[in-house]
Amino acid sequence: SSVLSSQEISSVQTSTQLFNGMTVKARSAAREVIATYSIDDIFIELIIQLPSNYPLGSITVESGKRVGVAVQQWRNWMLQLSTYLTHQNGSIMEGLSLWKNNVDK
Repeated sequence: SSVLSSQEISSVQTSTQLFNGMTVKARSAAREVIATYSIDDIFIELIIQLPSNYPLGSITVESGKRVGVAVQQWRNWMLQLSTYLTHQNGSIMEGLSLWKNNVDK
């Protein structure tokens, strides 16, 4: 489990994928990825945590700061991302790309 979570975190750190207006930081010691997205008057922070028994345990997607987003819309985005990461075996970077596309819409 620790090897797999380390590989997932390092893939985020070494990713060359660029997002317009979004920064992605990975903290391997905490097994978490923090994405901050800012567009116009909206500021969103997203925290993705890998469990100690990853990939057997569920990835936790938490809300950091969010300014300018309705609660129901935020819940929909969070549910889509957590479902993608947990049940569709997607990588974190792919999940963040999907999440950003939903926010842009």
